[in-house]
Amino acid sequence: MQNSAKIICFGELLLHFAPDSEGNWLNGQSLKIYIGGAEYNVAAALSQWKNSVKLLTALPENFLGNQLEFQLKNKGIEVIAEKTQGRMGTFYLSSDSDMQNASVIYDRFPSVFTGSDFEAFSDDELFSEVKWLHISTITPALSDNAFRKCLHIMKEAGTRNITVSLDLNYRALLWQNKNPHIIRELMPFVDVLMGNIWSAEQFLSIPVEYELNGNSDDENLLKQAEKTALEIRKQFPNVKKIANTFRFTHGEEVNYFATLYTDEHLLVSEQYNSGRIDERVGSGDAFMAALIHGILKGNPEKQILEDAAKVAFKKLFVKGDTIDDSINIEKL
Repeated sequence: MQNSAKIICFGELLLHFAPDSEGNWLNGQSLKIYIGGAEYNVAAALSQWKNSVKLLTALPENFLGNQLEFQLKNKGIEVIAEKTQGRMGTFYLSSDSDMQNASVIYDRFPSVFTGSDFEAFSDDELFSEVKWLHISTITPALSDNAFRKCLHIMKEAGTRNITVSLDLNYRALLWQNKNPHIIRELMPFVDVLMGNIWSAEQFLSIPVEYELNGNSDDENLLKQAEKTALEIRKQFPNVKKIANTFRFTHGEEVNYFATLYTDEHLLVSEQYNSGRIDERVGSGDAFMAALIHGILKGNPEKQILEDAAKVAFKKLFVKGDTIDDSINIEKL
């Protein structure tokens, strides 16, 4: 049965080209392509878990845009799309590379999303039956119009008693020649924040003060997570929950855990380890989706955190940008 509380996500729908890192795709003349984009990844997981979801985005007015819209509707996602002549944004990244390093190649300027003014739909249309708004810090980096739209709808959500979540996912390539501190302007309207201690430093100028050894068993990680959360709460008392994800990779080996600061306490998840990773994209988005799902269901805080950590870890073994049917949040 579908949850009637609608969630709206605002962000760019992307095509993810995933060439193998050895270059064999050139000989085979075949390339893996996934639908991606941080907010879409969150929306897709939430829809799979029977939540009612809208995606506010932009699509090209051509057969590609039509096919993508049809695909999203088949996944149970209501599409609210600005449609104009133009192209989809894309990025190139192999499955064994990471979105945060130099191996990602963005080709998203210009695109129908970065060129949109986002004025085609009224606030009443966007927020009809909506209980939750989700955005990531990727969206405001894409254009002045996208930033202004984020600020406007986050403010508007507050006046309508709609919960607002923000994912502080820092992408250095998207913030070149831009000031990431503009994210501070969005923070007074955020209820649920996800990120990590390093993204909080980049966006909010909250320093990592403890000396860290680069390993997942470093006790200073938890001290810093709490210190960062306390400073966020001090500067932005409206933020009620602050989640951090910690993923340490050494070659193919991965160590993963997460924290959730809520009700003035720092909760820490179980730690997960594996000798391999199949996919580095979308784990954080899966965590964010699980966080939203658990909060909307009214689950206990510890369960919300543990479910989100399990979902995010499981996503490391699912190819592509989004989760698949193998990840059922009700049967973890």
